[in-house]
Amino acid sequence: MNRTLTCALVLFATAALAQNATPKASVTRWPQDRVAAISLTFDDGINTDLDVVEPILAKHHLTGTFFVATAMGPWEKRKTEWKQLAQAGNELANHTVHHPCLLPQITPHSQDYTPEMMEAEIRDAAEDITQLSNSKRGLTFAYPCGNMSFGKPEDEVKNAALFARYVSEHSFAARAVGGGAIDADELNVLAVSDLGPTADKDFVALLQMGKPAFEGGRWGVYCFHGVGGDWLSITPEALDELATYLQRHREIWSATFGDVIRYIQERKAASIRIAESAADHLEVRLSWPMDKNIYDLPLTVKVELPSKWSRVSASGDGTRLEVKLSEQPNGSVVLVDVPPKTASLLISNAK
Repeated sequence: MNRTLTCALVLFATAALAQNATPKASVTRWPQDRVAAISLTFDDGINTDLDVVEPILAKHHLTGTFFVATAMGPWEKRKTEWKQLAQAGNELANHTVHHPCLLPQITPHSQDYTPEMMEAEIRDAAEDITQLSNSKRGLTFAYPCGNMSFGKPEDEVKNAALFARYVSEHSFAARAVGGGAIDADELNVLAVSDLGPTADKDFVALLQMGKPAFEGGRWGVYCFHGVGGDWLSITPEALDELATYLQRHREIWSATFGDVIRYIQERKAASIRIAESAADHLEVRLSWPMDKNIYDLPLTVKVELPSKWSRVSASGDGTRLEVKLSEQPNGSVVLVDVPPKTASLLISNAK
């Protein structure tokens, strides 16, 4: 009997401790605690971006990143349409002026480039794109042909360091090639890998490429060129089916390349702590060390409460915020999208 009584007291004490435990607060890996992230990126700034890709993305309420080579023709001839593309929420990004790379079949050939020439390629394209988009959010970059150096073979090692410097001076992140889905905690911000070549792949093959991201909580970056034309093309039907899949599976965060980088870097840099915990409210304090002009996305804060709160409200620096409340076996979990630079998040339980 004494043993039974002791076990009962231990159980009651454990339950009491659980009720009085300090709540836990964290930033979710992806916005709204989604399971993975996907970015649709399109290289070169070509006519099919405007004629085929844009209508498909708009149909499915998605956005993409368009890495533009500004001297390839479509950029200069169709600037009004590129500007409209950006105004619809798509990202215009840097792919140099003339698209020089080390592949022998592509001209101009970056083996013939001096450091001054390559710096101008990156700088001039950045200025042109920034001026058109009229944005101060910064630019991302994609290496032409995936090459991360230039010049003669004997200079490629030292020029790789110069290339990285030029990119970093005009971009806050860059996409490389290959490597597959990305673990956000192991991100190389100047060499973000893509999922691999997409040319001639149908929807089933494209979906298979994204599975490591979907199933592993990672970020998958698709790299496309032509869609229904131009070069290294896929069919419009393949892109449309992939976009349909992403529209239906909202547990996967589909966002531009730049916005995924923004969220990852904000999450990793932010500090978060419980400053006050009471029976009917708690205060979460946050700090945001990243440049507010570039890193301007809300962060989703997840708070695990020790007891079940039935009616929860939240405010950030005094402004009411939307909350998503779910009941868990050991308490309640609250998700709140907190605007950037918010210092104080107050969560209250209304009786």
